[in-house]
Amino acid sequence: MLEIIYQDEWLVAVNKPSGWLVHRSWLDRHETVFVMQTVRDQIGQHVFTVHRLGRPTSGVLLMALFSKVARLLSQQFEQHKI
Repeated sequence: MLEIIYQDEWLVAVNKPSGWLVHRSWLDRHETVFVMQTVRDQIGQHVFTVHRLGRPTSGVLLMALFSKVARLLSQQFEQHKI
């Protein structure tokens, strides 16, 4: 179970521990625990990545509850507007 720091009708922010992959990856085909799947299981809703944190990095991970929101926030991250 992951600590949910914030959640509203658009977003969810979790405390990502170091050592966890955000999503399935070729980096470790044998890994079975992922942040995205854990959050989906916890809140009972699909989530979309807005940004990523590397496996060794811990910190706040922001995810959107809708693809359009994720796309808009990702663009803001890319343009350094967040």
